[in-house]
Amino acid sequence: MARIQQLVKEVQFNGVRPTHIPASFQLVGQGRSAAVFRLEHTNMAVKVFYPPYKDLADVEAAVYNKLNNHKFFPVFYEKGDGFLVMEYVEGITFYDCLIKGVPITEKMVLEVDAALEFAGSLGFNPSDTHLKNILLTSEGQVKVIDVVRFTQEFDCPHWRDLKKAYEAFYQRKYIPKRYPRFLIEFIIRLYRRRLLPI
Repeated sequence: MARIQQLVKEVQFNGVRPTHIPASFQLVGQGRSAAVFRLEHTNMAVKVFYPPYKDLADVEAAVYNKLNNHKFFPVFYEKGDGFLVMEYVEGITFYDCLIKGVPITEKMVLEVDAALEFAGSLGFNPSDTHLKNILLTSEGQVKVIDVVRFTQEFDCPHWRDLKKAYEAFYQRKYIPKRYPRFLIEFIIRLYRRRLLPI
């Protein structure tokens, strides 16, 4: 833990852009409130919150502790000052599945449902579950990541709307399973502006 704490202290951001990353860290993802690094030669990921969001480390750690390393979520190891250490999950996001043409099956959708239902049974309000927060592991299992907003109280329709689109369009035989990134981003922008009939 002391080594990871020291490495985290070396990470520097300009806003949300990392300007200095220690050699032992490999950037694997970024979101609205944090960046995620893989610690080299390990199966550990370190989620470092941007300075204005440091307190969210406590919130997300509490969520992971209550999820108790359930199979649909990454294994949680520990929390430090403004960072979390968890299992590094080898796989691709549902977003990347669409870009690479990896089929998103009904079984995968049902596994996301099961993960969110489990979280709901613990009193959480699963929120912010979108294409980039759902992983398909190299073993073919689904994992939901980025659970920091599971404590929000307002209703988040993201997963419900994704399921509607999946059932209405994606499952049809004549609909392609591979899409260019610009098209996905365009659809996401339309969705955020509430310009899609969902």
